[in-house]
Amino acid sequence: MKSLKFIFFILIAFLASCMEQKSQNKIKNNIVEVEVEEMKFPPQTVLQLKSYYLSSAVHTDSADFLIGYNYRLHSLDYMNLQSKEVTQTILSDEGPDAVISLTGLYANSLDSIWMSDESERVFLLDNAGQIKTTVNLKEYLQDTEQLLINTNHAMFTSHLYYNEIRQSLMFLVKKMASQTFVVRELFLDKGKDAIDYELEPSRIIPDITSGYAFINAPNVNFTTTDIIYNYPFESSVYTLDIQTGERKYVPAQSQYTENIVERVEPGTDYSTIEKCRIQNPHFFDVMYIPKLKKYVRLHLGGVDFDEKRGRDELMNDRILYLMIFDEKMKVLGESKLLEHRYNNFTGWSVSYNGVALFVDNILDEEDDTEDLAIDVILFP
Repeated sequence: MKSLKFIFFILIAFLASCMEQKSQNKIKNNIVEVEVEEMKFPPQTVLQLKSYYLSSAVHTDSADFLIGYNYRLHSLDYMNLQSKEVTQTILSDEGPDAVISLTGLYANSLDSIWMSDESERVFLLDNAGQIKTTVNLKEYLQDTEQLLINTNHAMFTSHLYYNEIRQSLMFLVKKMASQTFVVRELFLDKGKDAIDYELEPSRIIPDITSGYAFINAPNVNFTTTDIIYNYPFESSVYTLDIQTGERKYVPAQSQYTENIVERVEPGTDYSTIEKCRIQNPHFFDVMYIPKLKKYVRLHLGGVDFDEKRGRDELMNDRILYLMIFDEKMKVLGESKLLEHRYNNFTGWSVSYNGVALFVDNILDEEDDTEDLAIDVILFP
């Protein structure tokens, strides 16, 4: 089945430097053409999902793949974006190499897929589905430390990462005593000591020990040289160069929505927390597009709370926005994405040349099948 391609225009806001922004608050606008390619997968011989909360992209000479965790079958689903075929590797849930529910997934290649699970172990899987390496992260944590590999978009997204150049695993750790966060780099060569990189607290809301319920930890993503992180409750983006120690701060304020989430008082009941979540924005992790050397960030806008509408309807009525950054983290622009089209909490992954979003929204009146469909946003 051929892919459907269509074009929309994105309003690019070339922002001045932080100093110019503070003193002049000037924005220069330009229109840039962006292509969205809709990929419709035909019915498959395997039982795939409609959207994957945990997925990772792989680029090869012949094809681009998305590898997603199928929680229903406890499998990895390999989605070929060229042939529109889906194949599966069933994960073992018994014996010494048993893998339980996944928390993190990083595909370095089709033959080198790193996974973490709820047992706080990391596994290296080859293309035959065999476990080649197992690392028990508990052995590298203190009693007062908490491992935070998490891809729950309703909370925060701190990814597992394998740095091929440095031959190391990287992941987020919370130090409970000080309520601070570090990224721990664990080398596969056991002769090398682990390195901790301390993350800067939010400059907008430094104290998050109370008032932010389930979103009180940073989103964390990686490149081979940088840690890129932000907080779900405010728009700023922070980077740390692991080679030089240089830090950058980008306000990255949205032109469409509020840029700070309202604080919820301690002891607030769950229904009130849910209402606050629906009415406020939520900022997701910053993703790196390898081919273009650009970064993108998605965030959700809030909607007015209506008691007559169900929670699921309200959640799916929220709009996704996309912000683009150049390789130096300068904001290039922002766009509102299509309404009622994507799953706001399980629906996307960076690809080699863009951002892949799973078409899956209960308010989409045109999508009435369980077939897999993916929109890939491309940046010419």
